[in-house]
Amino acid sequence: MIATYCLNPCLDKTVEVRTLKKGGLNRIASSRTDPGGKGINVARALKTLDVETRAVCALPEKGSEEFLSLLSAEKLSVDSVTTPGVIRTNLKVHALEDGEITELNESGVPLSSHATEVIWEKVRMYRTQAEMHVLSGSLPPKASPATYYNLISELASAPVFLDASGEALLEGIKTKPMFVKPNRLEMEYVAGRELSHLEDIRSAAEKWVTLGIRYVCVSLGSEGAMLATDAGCWYAPAMEVEANSTVGAGDAMVAGLILGWKKSEKAEDILRYGVAAASASCLTTGTQMLRKADFEAFLQRCEVRCL
Repeated sequence: MIATYCLNPCLDKTVEVRTLKKGGLNRIASSRTDPGGKGINVARALKTLDVETRAVCALPEKGSEEFLSLLSAEKLSVDSVTTPGVIRTNLKVHALEDGEITELNESGVPLSSHATEVIWEKVRMYRTQAEMHVLSGSLPPKASPATYYNLISELASAPVFLDASGEALLEGIKTKPMFVKPNRLEMEYVAGRELSHLEDIRSAAEKWVTLGIRYVCVSLGSEGAMLATDAGCWYAPAMEVEANSTVGAGDAMVAGLILGWKKSEKAEDILRYGVAAASASCLTTGTQMLRKADFEAFLQRCEVRCL
């Protein structure tokens, strides 16, 4: 079983407009709402890929009915703790003519002291039950940047996948989690400098490996993805995809990497699974996760080479 943790869940509402007119009237052509938050999305993607998973989340009491109903429809196993407040809504505006997606994300609500204590209890409970623990996404307002650092430390030697940004990433990698998946901007934040070329990114990723992180996968958007390990570095160019939405592709990549890790010890296989999952996710609309048939088709076509 894979345990994912989402401390700042949301409802993702995606609306489609013909063109986005700033400062003007925009008529919505269609809309949909999905349960969201990176930890939730990873769990949804894992479920689609037939990986047993449990999503642990801190859920604001107001708006939770719709959130849980949507997850129930997907038959996702959820272990939630309630905290006061209203669940945040993230609005994605998809302009159909140019394909651009504008995101307007709410910050969420702080966790109560009781909810925080219960989350820690659940982390301890699942510490030995889960094959891997996934800590991903934004932290709630007022949460310490060291939250992921503290949680990973509590998990001790258990395998952990960290997907975070900013100070939460900077603090989290100090604990040497097994797996991290930064994008280029997040790598640059930690490095404190611009990483313009693949060789720059490779050097930065390999430095993280020397610090004790076993797998460093850097997602590069239209440039593909890279996976550095102590055995070498592998690169997969981006696959040709007629994308409907790239929102959630990173979360699908995390799920694919985990599935690859479960099936193979070879880094090139792990990267192939991750890129195939991210590519498949781009075919769905809104913040829907990937379809398994799309993933399997991309998996056959994905090319990986050693750098």
